Amino acid sequence: MNDVVKLITFFGISSSILLTSILCFAQAEKPSLPKTPPNEVLKVTAKSGNCPKYLGIWLSLRSYEGGGEHTVIPDTFSVAGVAKLTSKGKKFVEYTAPLKSTYSNCVGIANIEKEGVYKGYKGKFEKGNLIFRVEIPNDTPSSPTDFSKIAILANRPFVRWAIAD
Repeated sequence: MNDVVKLITFFGISSSILLTSILCFAQAEKPSLPKTPPNEVLKVTAKSGNCPKYLGIWLSLRSYEGGGEHTVIPDTFSVAGVAKLTSKGKKFVEYTAPLKSTYSNCVGIANIEKEGVYKGYKGKFEKGNLIFRVEIPNDTPSSPTDFSKIAILANRPFVRWAIAD
């Protein structure tokens, strides 16, 4: 039994060290807006008003031995003004941007509907604003998660988060 505790402790510490190393490396990289159109979409379900049909989003995953790093950049600037970081917690981050006049009366939600794509990215249209939220998975002993970069990039939210295996 004592050996099992030592093994679990070893893997827990190793995962934490690996995740910390990855986060330090990731913070050194300077992000840039992709030159291609967004590679995924959030479907907008309108409750009222004039809403866009979709919200484009750039998603990328860099896998490595022991985990992966997710980058999320919603194309909020196509339907809204400059995004601002408005709320942040240990496992979520939220940005708000004023909707462009065309969509200022939109009330609705935007979600990823595609199978196999992480569902923690959501948009909400209300009170003349687009609120974009990223929620990352809760930690488990074998898979801790953490934000490695939270920023504004070309007027859009930019989130990078990592998960260790």
